[in-house]
Amino acid sequence: MKVCYLLTAVTLAHCQRGPERCEKCREMAVEQICLLDICPPDQGLVARRVIEVIVDGQSEWREFDIIRTFDSWEEARSYLRSENIVAYVMQRGKDG
Repeated sequence: MKVCYLLTAVTLAHCQRGPERCEKCREMAVEQICLLDICPPDQGLVARRVIEVIVDGQSEWREFDIIRTFDSWEEARSYLRSENIVAYVMQRGKDG
């Protein structure tokens, strides 16, 4: 079964310039628990951030889109259950 979602904490960003060169990115530079789509459409054709994931014991770099953000791991897990979403979970960072 192909799993296309990842629940993990990531640092939010406004644009590709990053917090070093962008005021809005500096304001947003907070780690947030996010549900990520790691099988987004048009891969390789759109500028996106990437994240390293382990799939079947192999390290892969995947493009991602942020689907939703959460205030806690409990809220995130509850959302996955209520929406019947199967996701990899990398619990680290924010209260994890």
